[in-house]
Amino acid sequence: MTEYAPYELTSDGFELVSTEVSGPVGSAIVHHRAHRGSPVATIFIHGAAGSWTTWSPLLRAARESGVELGELVLIDLPGWGGGRLLDPSPSLDAICDVVRDAALRLGYTEWAVVGHSMGGFLALHLAVTDPERVHSVTMVSGTTFSVIESVEHPLTRFRTLPGFVALWQVMKLLSRLGSGGRAFVGALARVGLLRPAVFPLFRHPWRVGRSVIDALGRELRPASFVAATDIVRNYDTSAWTAVTCPVTAIKGDRDVFVRDDDLDRLREVVSQARTIVVPDCGHFAAVERPFEVIEAMRPSGDE
Repeated sequence: MTEYAPYELTSDGFELVSTEVSGPVGSAIVHHRAHRGSPVATIFIHGAAGSWTTWSPLLRAARESGVELGELVLIDLPGWGGGRLLDPSPSLDAICDVVRDAALRLGYTEWAVVGHSMGGFLALHLAVTDPERVHSVTMVSGTTFSVIESVEHPLTRFRTLPGFVALWQVMKLLSRLGSGGRAFVGALARVGLLRPAVFPLFRHPWRVGRSVIDALGRELRPASFVAATDIVRNYDTSAWTAVTCPVTAIKGDRDVFVRDDDLDRLREVVSQARTIVVPDCGHFAAVERPFEVIEAMRPSGDE
């Protein structure tokens, strides 16, 4: 097994340019190559409390492993990173429209979609709505059944994902404080209390880099987190039976947002889904175990 959390988060060294894409729910910032060389893109979608730099350890691991990820498109969704959220209650389809519009505006008509946490949920939904464009889906700690059920029944299903429900309720409380809620999270980061506050998210919270905790301090935005959580409410998971592209679902063995039986249930609905549990890893597999995730992303049979 490789080193745990070997890299800091960074925006440097990837030779990307940025494009702002606006729509009814707000704007996204898309990070991509200056010149398109193919109509096929690998689209990376971060999760709640993230931005495009969440993927930087994975990009570095791919480069060191000699793995070509293709034409990179990394998106700051509305409400995260440099993106602006105008609609406080965006729908799932509206957020997916932002991803679709961003890719098409850059000239990418075929996509391999990689999503972390909430981004994995979005990636799978894009495979439902855009089957002619989505060639493959990789869900890295992607949230599915247990999160949906916890959102719909937070009291009766509390024991299913207690870490998620507790964080969600705290974010709901802080969101009512407006800018004060976000300032509170920033204050925790400044005095060094955010790391212990978010310890369930990581297998070894004291070993992840300072940049990871600093990024959480910036990106743990209560109102955006609540909006992101609400998009899964009443989702009909039977829609996933329509997915025809290859799907790879990866999770850490100590993931507090994704249960092992989520992977079992996903295979029942998406017959071609391939599921992988990464040892000694929490909810941020692309940060904690980037080399293992890169290996898991290889199509079956690749050397």
